[in-house]
Amino acid sequence: MRPIDDNLPAERDSVSGDLLAGYHGIPIALQATLAAAHDYLGAKLADSTRRAYRSDFAVFTSWCAVYALASTPAGPDTVALFLADQAQAGFAVVTLSRRLAAIRYAHRLQALPSPTEHAMVRDTLAGIARRHGSLPRNQKQPLTDHEVALLLRDCPVETPIGLRDRALIALGFAGAFRAGELAALTLDRLRFLPDGHMVVLLARSKNDPSGRGFEKPIFNGGRLAPVDALRAWLTTAAIEDGAVFRPVHRSGRVQPMELSAQAICRMVQQRATAVLGRPQAEIGAHSLRSGFITTAGDYGEELARIMEVTGQSDPRTVLRYLRRVNRFKEHAGRGFL
Repeated sequence: MRPIDDNLPAERDSVSGDLLAGYHGIPIALQATLAAAHDYLGAKLADSTRRAYRSDFAVFTSWCAVYALASTPAGPDTVALFLADQAQAGFAVVTLSRRLAAIRYAHRLQALPSPTEHAMVRDTLAGIARRHGSLPRNQKQPLTDHEVALLLRDCPVETPIGLRDRALIALGFAGAFRAGELAALTLDRLRFLPDGHMVVLLARSKNDPSGRGFEKPIFNGGRLAPVDALRAWLTTAAIEDGAVFRPVHRSGRVQPMELSAQAICRMVQQRATAVLGRPQAEIGAHSLRSGFITTAGDYGEELARIMEVTGQSDPRTVLRYLRRVNRFKEHAGRGFL
C-alpha cells in the first residue's frame, strides 16, 4: 500500500479539467488555443456529471488523507480498501460504482494509470454486490397526465411565477425532459412551427455525450397545451435571448440568469405536495419525464414513438419504467388470486 510521498506535487482539483495547466513551454501565440483546449476538455462531460465526479473524488481524497494514503496516483489496494470501508458504512453499490468512475476520470486527467481497472478492485466491487446485494434505487414516482393537469390548474396565470411554473411543468411533461435539460434551455434552441407545435434542439443530453444534438418534438395538445404555456411565459417575461427559464424575484421581476435544476426540482416537489398531497421524497422533476413514459404506455403508444420524445437509445430503459408501473396490471395471478 502506497503511503503519501512527500515528493509528490501538491494535489490539484483533478476533476475540474486542470490537466492542461501543467503544460510548460507553450508559445505565447498558442496561449489562447491552450485556453480553448482546456475548455473543450471540460466540456466532454455534462455539468451535472462533473459536479458528481468532483464530489465523489473529494470523498475519496478525504478518506485517503485520514489514513495517510496517496489518492493520485492511488494503488489498487487503496481503492479496494476504500470500497470495503464505504460498503461497511452502508453505501449502495451504485454509489460505489460512481465513485470508481470519478477516481478513474481523475487519474486519466493527470495521465496516470487508473487503479480501478485492476482485478483486485473489480473483484472487491463484485464481492460487495454479491454479499450486500443491490436494492432497487429510490426512484421518483411518475406524475400522471391527470395529476399534471391539476398542477397546471394551480399555477396562477396572473403572476410571472405562475406562468413560469406552468410552462415548466407542461413542457417538462410533454417533452419528457430531465431537470438539467430544462435548466439549460436557451431561446435559440426553440423552433415554433406554423401548426402550433414546437421542436426543441438539445445540444447535449445524457444520452448524447458527443454533442451531436437531438430534436425533441413537442405536441401542443388541446388539454395541457405546453407550447401555449411556454409562449405565455416568454411573452410576460420579455425573454428575447438567453435562458428560457429564470428565477423570479418576489417583486415579480424576472432575473437574467438561468433557473437551476435544483430549483426546478423543488418547485415540482412543492406544488405536488400542496396540490396532490404527495410526499416530497417521492416526487421530483424526473417525475415529469417518467410520468410521460408511463402515461404514454397506458394510452397504448408504441415504444418507438415514446423514444422519439424521450431521446433514449436503449428500449430496455423505457421498458423498465413501464414494467415498474404496470407490474400488477398484467399480473400472472390476476385470474385466480
